[in-house]
Amino acid sequence: MGQKSLFKNSIYKALLSFANIVIPIIIGPYITRLLDVELYGSYNKVYAEFQVFLIFATFGIYTFGVRGISKIRDDKEKVSELFTNLFLLGIITNIVTGIIYIVYALISSTGITQSIYFVFIIQIIANIFYIEFLNEALENYKFITIKTLIVKVLYLVLLLAMVKKPDDIIIYSIIISGIVFLNNIISYIYVKKHINFNFKQIHLIRYIKPLFLVLIITNIEILYGQLDKVMLGKFVNDVSVTLYYIPYYLIATLAAIPYSIINVSIPRLSYMVESNNKESYEGALNTSISSLLFLILPMCMGVVALAPEVVQLYAGDKYIGTGMSTVLILACIYRIIISIESSMTNLVLYANNREKILVKFSLTFGLLNVIMNFLLVAINKLTPLTAMLTTAIAELLLCIVQYIYIKKKMKIELKIFSKQNLTYGILALCFIPISMLIKYINLGFYINIIAIMLICILLYVGVLFIKKDSVLNMILKKFLGKLLRKKGVINE
Repeated sequence: MGQKSLFKNSIYKALLSFANIVIPIIIGPYITRLLDVELYGSYNKVYAEFQVFLIFATFGIYTFGVRGISKIRDDKEKVSELFTNLFLLGIITNIVTGIIYIVYALISSTGITQSIYFVFIIQIIANIFYIEFLNEALENYKFITIKTLIVKVLYLVLLLAMVKKPDDIIIYSIIISGIVFLNNIISYIYVKKHINFNFKQIHLIRYIKPLFLVLIITNIEILYGQLDKVMLGKFVNDVSVTLYYIPYYLIATLAAIPYSIINVSIPRLSYMVESNNKESYEGALNTSISSLLFLILPMCMGVVALAPEVVQLYAGDKYIGTGMSTVLILACIYRIIISIESSMTNLVLYANNREKILVKFSLTFGLLNVIMNFLLVAINKLTPLTAMLTTAIAELLLCIVQYIYIKKKMKIELKIFSKQNLTYGILALCFIPISMLIKYINLGFYINIIAIMLICILLYVGVLFIKKDSVLNMILKKFLGKLLRKKGVINE
């Protein structure tokens, strides 16, 4: 299987991520403003709990599959063998988890909340066919992008056409679950046209331990942000889940494009590690991290600068005075921490087979977050803001420990705090005083937003252009290379 262009893969992933941003931005405000606050709170509470079950149903198969198949992708027989084992294990884990989930839904809920629980069973069935890891590992990003774009557009049309009343929460749940099922089935059919099952070498037991380690590593989020949402639903109220979820979801959605850099780099960096090419690996690693920070820092600080306006545009009048904009500001800072931690987790520790130490680190600080959350419950101070604050603290401590371990123990030249990356951070911080000045002048709600965005973008790109920043230069070369080279704006 031939090597595919990392840049083209990044473009496909970026296009996909762009759609994953644009469509939620279109439909999100519509749904948030339309649906009854209490019913939408119930949906978010159920969904937060359902995701915990889904984590165990998936059982780390996706991440394990991406890394495992990326290392053997040139051997079609071995790919088929690993794919078959992972698919069979997926059937087992989804059936077992599905049974436990149904029992939990019957015991813990009634009425419309229970109906939402049962609708989500569709997604557990769909999860059996969630084999996108094979397309990721084989870098079939063109197919993934085209397929997902089509499904997303259908999702948008169905929501706008069928969800029209404040109490249409069940219809909303059915559409969400049905789209997940459709997306997974299409991928399954595509994969089966290229990769056959191979039942000659079934070794399910062999994969349980490594999958369990991956389950803990990749889903330690259950002890961080996911735990927050579940505890808010249990100890505060359903609406508090929404007040946490919307800021968290907004910034996570916007971060999808920067995160595509991490996702497309995992197979390539894993391949470099396997080939013992340390110099090339470190170069690609630091380029990936700088490219991520080039995007994530201005994006997050831009949202910080416009947090009240973003909440007003997205959620409307229903959530004014709820403190959501403050939660959004903290969510942006939290997202920057997560981005750096995710880079070290996926591109360094996991890529270099340091799963055991990663588990220890993640569990230690995940449990610290659990303890802090229960302390907040004990003193009656658990709110969306305090829940996110404790999680950000736990993630920051995890990030620091991982960085020290990578530098001191693994001897990998990790350049998170390079002059280049610090420049991105300083420029992004300038967005805040710029926004304060424009708001003080007060040109009007929408003109303020446009002026702040334009000035911040011009400042950021302009300074980096003058400094001949390597990431910006790389982007310009790729997108406008021929034209800019002819005019002598950029070098070869």
